[in-house]
Amino acid sequence: MHSQKQGFSGKDKSTDLNIADCINETCPWSGKPVQADSLTKYDGQVVGFCNPGCRDTFDAAVRHFEAAKAAPDREKNI
Repeated sequence: MHSQKQGFSGKDKSTDLNIADCINETCPWSGKPVQADSLTKYDGQVVGFCNPGCRDTFDAAVRHFEAAKAAPDREKNI
């Protein structure tokens, strides 16, 4: 089995992720098969991508979304 050290946690990039634990077989961005060097962890699950660039794009999008969720509420137009 091949494992890859990569994780979305942002805190600990040394988490071992294994392609055997991946919940998807194809990259959500490209539709190509996932690769062992392109794994991340999201919502407690190992998610795979076709290359590190797609994985990093996903990680950046998730970080941006999480930061937006954590931002103080702005005035709401009701």
